[in-house]
This record gives sequence, structure tokens and C-alpha cells, in this order.
Amino acid sequence: MKQSIRTRLLIRVSILLIVLFLINQALEYKSFRDISIENIRNQSLIIAEIVRDSLTTLMEIGEIDKRYILLNNIKENKNGIEEIRVVRGENVISQYGKGSPEEVPKTEEETYVLKTGKTYEKVVENLSKVEYVLIIPYKAVPKGKIDCLKCHNVKAGDILGAIYIKTDLTAVRSSAFNTLMSTSVVSMIIFLSTVFVIIKFFQPYTEFFKRLKKGLTKAKEGDFRERIFINTNDEAKEVADSFNESMDKLCSTLSSIEKKVSYLIGGNYEKSNNALKDTYHIVNELVKIYNFKKIVEKDATKEDIYIRLKKLMKDMGVEKYSIYEVDYEKNRLIDIDESVKWCKDVVFSNADMCRVKRTGSEVISEEYACVCPNFINCENGEAEELFTCIPIYIGGRVGIILQLVYSKEEKEEIRNKLVFIEAYLREVAPVLEAKSYMEKLKKLSLVDQLTGVYNRRFLDELVPKISAFAIRKNTIVGILMVDVDFFKQINDKYGHAVGDEVLKKVASIIKGSVRQSDIVVRYGGEEFLVILIDIPEGEAEAVAEKIRKKVEASRIHVDGAILRKTVSVGVSEFPKDSDKFWQCVKFADVALYKAKEEGRNKVVRFKAEMWENEEY
Repeated sequence: MKQSIRTRLLIRVSILLIVLFLINQALEYKSFRDISIENIRNQSLIIAEIVRDSLTTLMEIGEIDKRYILLNNIKENKNGIEEIRVVRGENVISQYGKGSPEEVPKTEEETYVLKTGKTYEKVVENLSKVEYVLIIPYKAVPKGKIDCLKCHNVKAGDILGAIYIKTDLTAVRSSAFNTLMSTSVVSMIIFLSTVFVIIKFFQPYTEFFKRLKKGLTKAKEGDFRERIFINTNDEAKEVADSFNESMDKLCSTLSSIEKKVSYLIGGNYEKSNNALKDTYHIVNELVKIYNFKKIVEKDATKEDIYIRLKKLMKDMGVEKYSIYEVDYEKNRLIDIDESVKWCKDVVFSNADMCRVKRTGSEVISEEYACVCPNFINCENGEAEELFTCIPIYIGGRVGIILQLVYSKEEKEEIRNKLVFIEAYLREVAPVLEAKSYMEKLKKLSLVDQLTGVYNRRFLDELVPKISAFAIRKNTIVGILMVDVDFFKQINDKYGHAVGDEVLKKVASIIKGSVRQSDIVVRYGGEEFLVILIDIPEGEAEAVAEKIRKKVEASRIHVDGAILRKTVSVGVSEFPKDSDKFWQCVKFADVALYKAKEEGRNKVVRFKAEMWENEEY
């Protein structure tokens, strides 16, 4: 876990002050100790000189026996001396004897001093006591007032003996300890005061860094609402003001983007707490929508656009959906992808049973399960799955319907996607409308406006495809040339309006007599060409007879009169009669004229002997 700057600062300052305190106390203790030892050493040296001089004097006046009184007086003088002895060397012992037991060397240190003539000193220290031991050698001195050679049979510089002085420093250590405790208390007070001052001084800055860190963390997550305030008049306040100003500008900019985006997509979208992520997501979707529109604008047909919509649904993670096209001529819905149907069959025969088509508005089943009773899973007013149907207007009316089907658990997910789906649909709607108009115009240019069957322009486009299909599949295409008998008499007697009604009736009978895959074309004024796709050999003549009989049996009511008309039909088969389609058409026409010559109201199958020319 990361520590705050305030905590790290306090830890570092505290460690520094503690280290300085310990170093100071150690140096103070060492200094006090060294000074105390130096003072005792100097004191011991002075005492040693005094003892030496005193002993020499006592020897000169013959009072050497009083040396113990001298030593005891020095010891009892309350100067901290715990033990003081004069130790005889080998030269003195050989001349005057060992003396008292106190004058005989007792320690290795004393022997060392007597042999080497070097001063020895040592501090003996434990928890309860501190002692300083100093052993100073006495050497024979032949000069000055003190002439050791007068009394001792030695040479100058010989070791006569040593003085052993042990001083108790326990009281000195206690005094030093008390002093150290006093300074420790003062140092602790200074330490705490320093920490307090640091805390008070740095508190605004540590709080500033804390708030800055929090604000930057939130900003990284797309939340720019955090603001920083600091009661200082320095660089920290400038940084805080700059941060607040930046956040204000970001909030203003993102708010402006949000409003414009809502306008572009036509509604509010689901937002998270991360404004940056939301902005990136929405801009990315707008770019996709723009690119999607550019692509579909270049698609050739509505079917290509429907494929794009299917791909879009897949990319957006929508698994269950349907796309319906409204056929206003037959007042029915056309399911673009018939592999899955989410509506009952009734809407495919009667578009008014579709609630979206009927009302022209979006239909959502989230509040009312069966708001549209023709949803396929709707039984007894209940449905396990939800659905949303979105209309796409073409030419001022519902032309396309997108239906989304989802579970209750997917409700929120679909809600979030719906605003973008609708944005895509708004962009694709004018393209679909343009394609629909183009198809309608093309259809109008290929359909005879009077009878509703195809015209010869459509036939020109279709013939190459039919020819290739029949040859590739090795199948028969029947060709019927149908002509209304004595049609000119109707126009002359009843007028062209009645003639038009007759043509409509005949066209209707022909369309009703053939399959949907077959093609009916108005070939001339009263002539119709019927193309029968993929039929058995000889079947074309039977279909022609069926048409003839239906026309003969029909009655045409016009202006209070009842008309009965007949047709003559010529039949040929492609590629049986010729491997050239248009030649087969001509053969059917030749057979038609043969039927007229034989009295009309009959069907004639083309035969080779009817064709007198060598080549078509």
C-alpha cells in the first residue's frame, strides 16, 4: 500500500531527528566521559607528584614510616580516590626490603609498569560502577631538589617503584546520566515541537497533494468534477487554480460534445461515470454510422443494404431480429430473411395486422408483454421474450420494419444499443427510400401501365438470362403468343375505354392461368407473350388451351353490356424448335397467324412446315 507524502515526510523527518538526537547524545556522553577521565587523570598525576615529593621529604627527615598517614589523608580527602598505594620496585626491595604487604605488586599491570616504566591506565565499567585505574612509575631522578640517587643505590632512570591510584567515577557517570536525561528531555521537546511545526506547515501542502492525486485519478477515469482549494499564496495555489480551470474547460467541452452528440443520434445515450470513455465510444459510433452511410449509398440494390443491416446486427451483438418490407400493392409484409420468423403468418397476408405498420410508431413490449398480439410467442397475453419493432419511413409511410427480440435479462443491454441502432436506421432510411424509388421507377418502365403485366423493354432485359438458364439446365421454355380476336371491332363499336377494359380482363385471366415464376408480357396492342419457365415438353400447348377456355368462358361487364371475347394462341418451345430464342418467338407468332387463318379461338402448335423462310 502506497504511503501518502505527509506520512513519508513525517517518517523521514522523524528518522533524521532521532538519528541526530542519538548522535548528539552519544557525542555528548563521549565528550563528558573523556573530559571526566582527563580530569581524573590530571588529578592522579598531580597526586602522584605530591606523593613522590612527600615520600622523598619524609625520607630526608627520617620520617618515612609516616607515609601511610600521608596516603590515608589523600584517600580520605573526598576527591573520589578509592585506593592509593605505593609499590616498591626490585631496586628498592633489594636495598630496603619488601616493606608492608601493600607495597608488594599485586597485579600484572603493576608488574608491567615496574618492568617497562610505562604508565598504565584503564577504565573498568559495568552497570553498577565505574572505576579509573592509573599506575605511574617512579624513576630515579638525580637533578633538582629531588635527588633519588642520594638515598637509593641505583642509576639515573632506574625504576624505583610505582604509585597505584584507583578512582571511583560512578558519581561522575550518574551526574553525566542526569545531564543526558535533561538534555534528552529538552531534545524530545524540541523534536516534538519540530514535528508539530512541520505538520502544521506542510498540512495544507499534503492535503493539496492528496486532493490533486484524487482529482487526477478521477480525471483518468473520466470524472472531471473534482476541484482543489488551498489557503496559500504560492506555487501550490497556482497549480490548484490551473487544475480547476482545466477541469472546468474539460467539463464544458464534454458537455457541449454530449449535447451535439445527442442531437446527432437523435436521443440520449446511456452514460457511465467515465466521460472520456463515453465520449470516445460515442464519437467512434458516429464515425461508424457515417462510414456505414457512405457504404450503403454505393450499394446497388435494397438487397445489398439488407445484407449490411444483417451484418450490423451481428456486429452489435443482436442475435434475434427480423427485417420486414411493407408491400403496399398487396398489403402484406415481406420477411427479408425467412429462416426465422418472429411474427404470425397473418401479417404476411395482411399488413394492417402489424401494429407498427398500422400505427406508424415504434412498438415496445417491455411494459405490456403482448402489446402486439401477432408476435409469434404471444399466447394468452403473455410472452417469455420481449420485442421492439422500429419503423423506417420511406416516402412518408412505413416502408421497412426492424424487429429486435431479446430476453428480460438482455433488456438493459438492448436499451443501451437501441439509440445507436436507431441512428444507423435514420442514416440508412433515405438511401433505402432512394433505392425503393429507383426500383419503382425501373418497374414502371418495365411494366405496362394499363394491364399491369411486363412490357417489351422488360423482355429485352430478360431474354439473355432465360436463354442461358434453359441451355444450362437443359430444360424447356414454352412460348405462347396470345391475341384477342376481333379486338378492333370493340374499339370501333364501344370505344377505346371499353377496349382497355377488355385488355385488362384478358391480362388478368392470363396471369391467373400461369405460375408466379412464369412471365406475361404485353407484346403489342392486343397481343400478349407468355413465357413458361422450365416446363415438360408439350406442356405449353396445354397451358395455352387453358387460357383460351378461360377467356372464352369469361364475361366482361361494360356500360350495362356484357361482352364475350376469345383469343387465338400460337405455341412454340425453346430450344426444341430453335436454339435462338427470338426465332422461337417468331415461330409462336407464325402459329398464331395459322390459328387466325383456321377460324380463330383456337390453339396452334408451331410445326416446321409452317416456316417457309430458310433463316430467321
